[in-house]
Amino acid sequence: MSLRRFDVILLAAGASRRFAAGNKLVEPYRGLPLIGHILRTIAGLDVGRRIVVTGEPYRNDIVAELKRYPGWRECVNAQASEGMGRSIAVGSAALRPDAEGVFICPADMPGITAEDFHSVAGIFSGPRSICRPIFNRQPGHPVLFGREHFGRLGALSGDHGAAGIVRDSPTDRAVYASSNPGTVFDSDTADRFV
Repeated sequence: MSLRRFDVILLAAGASRRFAAGNKLVEPYRGLPLIGHILRTIAGLDVGRRIVVTGEPYRNDIVAELKRYPGWRECVNAQASEGMGRSIAVGSAALRPDAEGVFICPADMPGITAEDFHSVAGIFSGPRSICRPIFNRQPGHPVLFGREHFGRLGALSGDHGAAGIVRDSPTDRAVYASSNPGTVFDSDTADRFV
């Protein structure tokens, strides 16, 4: 199934505050820098526009990794310390005008697969849709927002991401039960790299 009608925003502007060893996104994990797993997965998808949001202090690290996976549009969050909401807003400014929806995904989730993106797209029902996987009752990623949510995504700030939009739209939400723990696994601390 083509995903060309959807764009992707990859959130890679964090400061890795809970990771004592520096920038977790470029730390080795199962043979690649951590961010390399999700970059490789998305590179294999037939999506519309690939947007990555970067910020200080680790922007140069991310840009160096992006050179291995061409086709990304970088958006710099100059206020990255304001949190994930601001990064989503910055990335939303680069969405294609004709995109039907946008996948939003943190860059520290190496276990997300191409099948996860396709499964989320499979429950998309239109411009008001908000679609995501659930694993063991935990909400996962990627999350797909229909185009009617673009305005609110572009106005976000703070560290709660788009959780408020999801919470305020109960009739528009669709989920599926994923068998992939990678849809909820992130790598916030060094012990996850063992």
